[in-house]
Amino acid sequence: EGVIATNPTAIVSIQGSGPPEALAVLKQSKIAFSEIPESYDAAGILAKIKAVGDFLGVPDKAAKLGETVKADLDAAVADAEKRPQAERKRVLFILSAQGGKIMASGTGTAADGIIKLSGAINATGTYQGYKPLTDEAIIEAKPDVILMMTRGGGHGLSDDALLAHPALSLTPAAKDKAVIRMDGLVLLGFGPRTASAVRELNAAIYGKNKNASE
Repeated sequence: EGVIATNPTAIVSIQGSGPPEALAVLKQSKIAFSEIPESYDAAGILAKIKAVGDFLGVPDKAAKLGETVKADLDAAVADAEKRPQAERKRVLFILSAQGGKIMASGTGTAADGIIKLSGAINATGTYQGYKPLTDEAIIEAKPDVILMMTRGGGHGLSDDALLAHPALSLTPAAKDKAVIRMDGLVLLGFGPRTASAVRELNAAIYGKNKNASE
């Protein structure tokens, strides 16, 4: 009801958005509605641009944007791919660490996709989706770098508090104090800004390993 109250003439939703009850109400309204498929790779980004352009009746603008985005993304990924496999670092993406419980990203996620595009290795790429990790699993993952979303307003653990976690404290990332925080929409959005995210993450991982927002 809150969305409808803004009087939109069209609604675009990413596939998998929710809650389902809210989407059902929006779909039943008389407002034009489109659900855009999501995949965490370069092809998925271009497909989203085309789908939105077709839905909004501006396919020519979408095609032009798609060409620009593809060229930029191809260049960013090609640059990241130059790094030899043996030199690639293991990155642990932590979605949350509330109560000392580490929720991390496996495969089939936006975090997994951006880590790979940036020329790194997902340290927990042995399972699907997001799941809580045991202390043993964290230690076994041996992350060189910890990646998180930036949270404003003082929310979330500080780097020192995070690295004091009993299991994380035993990882190479803790030894090097290698924690990277990036804007979640840029990092995981898989939209026109993804090339910038690839470059920023690659530089943060292989540069001085400082917070990417600094």
